Amino acid sequence: MMNSKDLENALMSTIVDYISDQVILRYTQSCKKAVVMFTGALIGYTDAVETLNQLKGDGWKFTAVLSKAASQVLTKERIENDIDPDAIFVEGAPVNGKQLISDTQYVIIPSLTINTASKVANCIMDNLMTNMIFTAMAQGKPIIAAIDGCCPDNKVREKIGFQVTEAYKKKMRDHLVSLISYGIHLTTAKSLFEKVDKVFCSDFDYVLDDPYDEDYPEAKPACGCISKEPPVSKEVRIGKKVIGRIDVMENAGCQTIIVEKDAIVTGLAKDEAQTRCIKIVHE
Repeated sequence: MMNSKDLENALMSTIVDYISDQVILRYTQSCKKAVVMFTGALIGYTDAVETLNQLKGDGWKFTAVLSKAASQVLTKERIENDIDPDAIFVEGAPVNGKQLISDTQYVIIPSLTINTASKVANCIMDNLMTNMIFTAMAQGKPIIAAIDGCCPDNKVREKIGFQVTEAYKKKMRDHLVSLISYGIHLTTAKSLFEKVDKVFCSDFDYVLDDPYDEDYPEAKPACGCISKEPPVSKEVRIGKKVIGRIDVMENAGCQTIIVEKDAIVTGLAKDEAQTRCIKIVHE
């Protein structure tokens, strides 16, 4: 049982924790802006649309940019209908790509093509997309790319008759390794929400980002040589009297957070834990 002094301190900590949580929440929400670049790959597009809309539901705002190929294969109208971005630009029309990158915090590529992957890997900048990707790297903006459309080991690609030689596949895998070495975060369209969230949180020192997606075995031939951070413990103990939202975010990779029997868990902490499927257990 807490005495009156402990209760007073706990209540004061709760108020301070709530105010700081609100300040951080408003600031982080203002940072959820991304340029979403469509480079024309159809493989993974449906999953990408679903995860992009998940991100919008989480407060993200998008400016969409379409390559010439994307404007023909996917079409501007389809993308407007599917993700309803705040603005949309098409290569060929007047577009200040450098300014778009400067005005955003993140770059998301939900449909990376073989062509764009190979050009970026080989430092080729001969179109709007490759120039914008280079600008984002030069400005230190995080880039998250779904490689469903450019990974040679993607199961969908195999089913539609992708029969190039192993030497050619190896070159494609090497390109993906190069992208990772440049600091580009690779994932699948289906895991795009989780990957973007992980990269976003890592920018605020909450979690570390993995170099590739464990749920995407197809990408491992390309990325398996990249060293990984040690896995986060499934169970974490926090010896604090008041558990706030930041405490949960700092342990985002765990499954269970164990707290003291009389510890106070703020409402924001409970909401964050529920969102991340983390159990909070009093002992």
